[in-house]
Amino acid sequence: MTEELPVDSGNQAPQAWLLGVQRKLYQWSRENPGEPYGDLWNWVTDPRNLHMAWRTIAGNRGRRTPGVDGATVEKIATGIGVDKFLQGLREELRSGDYRPSPARRKWIAKPGKPGKFRPLGIPTVKDRVVQCAVKQVLEPIFEARFWPVSYGFRPGRGSQACLEHIRVTIQSRGKPAADGYRHNAPYQWVIEGDIEACFDNIGHHPLMERVRHGVADLKVNRLIVQFLKAGVLEDVTYSPTDTGTPQGGVLSPLLANIALSVIEERYRDWVRRPESPELKSDGIKLAAIRRDKDRRAGRTVFYPVRYADDFLIFVSGTEADALAEKQALATYLHEAMGLTLSPEKTRITALTKGCRFLGCRVRLKWDKRFGLHARIEIPREPINGFRIRVNQLARRQTLRRSLTAMLQELNPYLRGWSAYYRYCVGAKRILASLDWHVRQRLWLWLRAKHKRVPGRKIASWRRPSIAHPGNSVWAEGGTEQFLMSYVPVRRFDLKWMKKPEFAKTSGEPDAQRKVQVRFGEQAWETGGGDTPQRPRLTLL
Repeated sequence: MTEELPVDSGNQAPQAWLLGVQRKLYQWSRENPGEPYGDLWNWVTDPRNLHMAWRTIAGNRGRRTPGVDGATVEKIATGIGVDKFLQGLREELRSGDYRPSPARRKWIAKPGKPGKFRPLGIPTVKDRVVQCAVKQVLEPIFEARFWPVSYGFRPGRGSQACLEHIRVTIQSRGKPAADGYRHNAPYQWVIEGDIEACFDNIGHHPLMERVRHGVADLKVNRLIVQFLKAGVLEDVTYSPTDTGTPQGGVLSPLLANIALSVIEERYRDWVRRPESPELKSDGIKLAAIRRDKDRRAGRTVFYPVRYADDFLIFVSGTEADALAEKQALATYLHEAMGLTLSPEKTRITALTKGCRFLGCRVRLKWDKRFGLHARIEIPREPINGFRIRVNQLARRQTLRRSLTAMLQELNPYLRGWSAYYRYCVGAKRILASLDWHVRQRLWLWLRAKHKRVPGRKIASWRRPSIAHPGNSVWAEGGTEQFLMSYVPVRRFDLKWMKKPEFAKTSGEPDAQRKVQVRFGEQAWETGGGDTPQRPRLTLL
């Protein structure tokens, strides 16, 4: 027997409704890649969409950070209440009275760059909810059209997958030579792209032209323009935003990806060609065939990989070809999006020397077992930065703290650092050496803390590890030192990338759920009217 409930009952109903809408938009966008979707306003302002946007904003770490109005998620929830807040927000949107507030500007330090700061725009909670509601509807449309070489700020795609994509791209292929070694690589040079103040200089007009290729709803586009033109407020000084997508906004990462996808489009023949039903091949396979064909013919091949505003262009050709493409790309980005490549930081490097990308070193190295071999390595700078950070945490100014408090602050950093670099070559050896550094630094910290206790006696305070028997670690109470050398080290597998929920079909594993959502034909077409039909949620 089945029990039928209205779709707006409980917390599961808005989530199921939104997932159904997103799946429809994603599938439509895949089948019609060159057409814009017309009617989205009713879905953007739907109470269920606003409710899910509120839940997302209320669950973020920035829920305690106020905008220019001083309101936080907690103040709204304990003040007028969530339901009344969302109802008033929807009425403002539907009547056309809603106007975004300026973002509160805050300067934050750049990690790994002492003395350098970047601006962060903090919108109000109301603006964050509206931006999230717009993003939830727009993201499936553009996610279906984004390129396979783009990884930043996309659901299910992270930096480790991007690095593995690069490793597979530059890896030597084919049969070894007569001596048993591989001497040739598919790419010999790399252009390290660096855009000057990328998020602050994106042109609004070319950006909206690209947005309109996927969205034809005038009200939604007008709302996006209002967010772009809202400006920033620093102390009591208001500054208009004639260009750029302010960092810190919920919608900014999606808009930045839409703008920066012009980089991949420049190399469309080698990235993803139009699909050919006659050949029964997708666009990615056809592009790989084109790359191999051009290389065999001696023609230059360019292949981009991008993570947000950081990107690499791999070049199969000569250094002169790479230099000419660097100059042509700078002109192309300036004309297409108003962006400027940094002449000093945009370098051309031989892959045998290697380059830095996403905190790792990418290079081709001669291996005595196979020949040229692609490697993702841990550079010296992050290792030195790790040692400095541990030394700062265990400095003399913290001697009044207990060992438990020290370990509780230190362990999350150890877990995060080891989890990020665990897929690099030689990570096991490096993590073991850093474990030794942490142990020695804590010993010196305890010696300074207990000056009258001999060093050997302090060393005897280490206890057998509960998590890893056979090892002695610093521990106090129920907290013990996290051992990075026991983090599993292996190569990242691209199959681990997860599709977003709206991109999964009914035959994939996520369909095996206790709750199945069934929408009628009228429920699918609720975007055209002010009062959409209420679908039913069937609990099996």
